[in-house]
Amino acid sequence: MFRRNQTDPAPTPSAPEQPETIAIGLDELAALERALLEADRLRRSWHESPPYYGPELITVHDVIAMFYQRAGAASAVQPDRERARLPLYRHEITWLADAIRMMERHWARDGLISDARQLHNRFNALLGRTRAVTHMGGTAVFTPEPAQIPEGVIVTWREG
Repeated sequence: MFRRNQTDPAPTPSAPEQPETIAIGLDELAALERALLEADRLRRSWHESPPYYGPELITVHDVIAMFYQRAGAASAVQPDRERARLPLYRHEITWLADAIRMMERHWARDGLISDARQLHNRFNALLGRTRAVTHMGGTAVFTPEPAQIPEGVIVTWREG
């Protein structure tokens, strides 16, 4: 019935879960910045409390500074502006959703709202993709993709 002196095997440690990230380009970063700044401007003009993000209570300007630090790290890894990609974490996409709600509530310009909605839709579409993330001095960057494929190597590409 019962066994004495039998020890349970130690539980196997699971690998730490990486947060979901998507790769965005510098043009998308500029559109994200426009949306966040417009929502912040509207929030201040309607005398609402300033937005704070995350448990660290950072402001919209701190968020934008963090994004541009990632952009600087991404440009160090990939100097070509068109190919440079920086990571955007899943929880950071909610900041754009909050900005869209603020712009809709306080009558932002239609062009900004539609651009922000398209950007939000694109970010949600990219969430299905997973990429390897590396940290350079505490800043997350994507590992560079190979510049060329050696001759004679057959490569197949599958989305998703």
